[in-house]
Amino acid sequence: MALNITTNFRWKGVLWKSGYAYKFHYTSWIHDPDPLIILMYKITGINQSTGHQWRLIQGINLNYIPRKDRKRFASTWITTLENNRGNVQFTWDIVKRKYPYLKGAVRRYLVKPDYYIKKPVSIPFENMEKAIISSWSKDFSKKLAHSLVKKFRKATKRKK
Repeated sequence: MALNITTNFRWKGVLWKSGYAYKFHYTSWIHDPDPLIILMYKITGINQSTGHQWRLIQGINLNYIPRKDRKRFASTWITTLENNRGNVQFTWDIVKRKYPYLKGAVRRYLVKPDYYIKKPVSIPFENMEKAIISSWSKDFSKKLAHSLVKKFRKATKRKK
């Protein structure tokens, strides 16, 4: 079975659609136990090259975007949804091309076993801006930056 990328699916009683916001509790968290994400897609199946099994959703965790960029992104993304009447697909190519500052906020969340993601909630379009603003108290972008600096230093020590 090859990798299958799904942009719209029903799971745990919630209709998941690429480009829309979701909140849930994630039991395998490192920094953020209650992410607020814009869904990109679900990836399932086996990578033919590596044999690795994939069972995850990938999305932009808004809590990893610095507040100033979060506000800018929220404004442009909500306008994009309105202009396209909600018919959008948010992909890695779009992130690279239109929103390169979001690359560090892309996160993957395991969907199997089922206990990893609890209490998923779809954020209705009309409440997206309010949900994004309510996430202002969380900003994990500094932790992300510190983590990247640590990895860089470790990699340069190995080269010496």
